Amino acid sequence: MFMKALEGIRVLDLTHAMAGPICTMFLGAMGAEVIKIEPPWGEMTRMFPPLVKGVSPYFAFLDRNKKGVTLNLKHPKGLDMFKEMVKKSDVVVENFWPGTMDVLGLGWETLRELNPGIIFASISGFGQTGPWSNRRSFDPIAQAASGYMWLMKDSIDPEGPPHQAPEAIADTIPGFSALIGILAALVHRSKTGRGQRIDVAQMDAMIAVSPSFSFWTLARTTFKRAVSGYGVRVSGCHKAKDGYVMFSLPPGRITDWFRELIGMEELTWDAVAAWVAERTVDKVVELLVKAGIPVAPVHDLDDVLANEQARAREMFVKVEHPVLGETTLPGFPIKFSETKGDMTTPAPLLGQHNVEVYSALLGLSEDEVEALRKEGVI
Repeated sequence: MFMKALEGIRVLDLTHAMAGPICTMFLGAMGAEVIKIEPPWGEMTRMFPPLVKGVSPYFAFLDRNKKGVTLNLKHPKGLDMFKEMVKKSDVVVENFWPGTMDVLGLGWETLRELNPGIIFASISGFGQTGPWSNRRSFDPIAQAASGYMWLMKDSIDPEGPPHQAPEAIADTIPGFSALIGILAALVHRSKTGRGQRIDVAQMDAMIAVSPSFSFWTLARTTFKRAVSGYGVRVSGCHKAKDGYVMFSLPPGRITDWFRELIGMEELTWDAVAAWVAERTVDKVVELLVKAGIPVAPVHDLDDVLANEQARAREMFVKVEHPVLGETTLPGFPIKFSETKGDMTTPAPLLGQHNVEVYSALLGLSEDEVEALRKEGVI
């Protein structure tokens, strides 16, 4: 039986939408006890369409590996209950509008007084400081503000309008940034005994991982334009008989191998496109792989679900959900030799673990928990 890297770490998860929940989901996958705390009516992602048997696919994906409780932080009793849980926890994660935790009476100074070892991570659009700190944000807002949406047009039409990325990249990268910060803070605490405040902004996180800023400030170009100019111009996505294939040809021996393979000294887009179009995707991939050329078929989602490599790496796992039944969802991408990650615990039903959590952490009986529910505290 593998132990998990974060066993013994307790996380109070006040997050909603995606940036926060993806962070806490990975904490849970690595063994932390993540307690997802929602208002009695549930957090917004539960209602993200389309609902399947009343369950959002978004919530089912993001909130695995967590225990679910309800708690009204605006009720005095609810506030007191949360403070008691802080005393027995290691990490608090939230992604409210900046200042909300202070208004609730749960700001950093309060939390550190309750528990000097607490790690308090906040994820917001623009951070806790600066002239934009009071602005609300979601993924597309951060994509726009960070320049990412402007960069996207280079892949579609450099002269056209900006484009939004199809997945919530400006939630995911900030979520992982917060995850890195929390893990670093846990190491620091193990040496000093002190917790700390972590402030992650979506805009900051997107800027931090964009090499285009280096290309722009030094050479007035972007990463995409530089790659297009550096690589052999026939690299890219080509149409085969039965689908599309993507290959990359950097200057040097890989391009020489490609020339030898197709018997063409002077490479042009049209000539290479014609060579690809005469063959099936599988045949093009087979030939290029054998020649040592980076290549892959352009998969749709069903292709990825069935892909032998993804399955060999356990990148799709079966999750037994109490309402949906058996579902297939992405697995854990980090392959530890000693502390295996797990993504198979289903997202909780609303308030599913109220009795379990409040009994274990606060010593409440089942009858007391029910009384709190009737009072609107949970």
